[in-house]
Amino acid sequence: MDTTKIEQAIENGMVSAIKNGDLFKIPYDSKIDISKHLQQTYNGINYENVYKRITELLEEELAKKIVNKVITEMGTDIKKLMENETIREDFRFFMRKGVEEIMKKVKE
Repeated sequence: MDTTKIEQAIENGMVSAIKNGDLFKIPYDSKIDISKHLQQTYNGINYENVYKRITELLEEELAKKIVNKVITEMGTDIKKLMENETIREDFRFFMRKGVEEIMKKVKE
């Protein structure tokens, strides 16, 4: 019996369960005796792949949280800077210059 699909399904289930914060449970009350196949499948699971995928998911989530924090901090800093009238006027001046240069290039 080829257990590749079963192994992949179990790996996917483990990653999904861990990602969702659920505990991975095996339904032992199944009417079909699949314990030999399950044991064979579990023995064939490539846990390095499972750990790699979980690590990738955790890294991605951590990166999103860091980016969101940086954006929030930058927004706060910009808001404080814009409260200063001199800085705000300088910023407007540079923005107008930039927009004018862009408009020139668009018209060309």
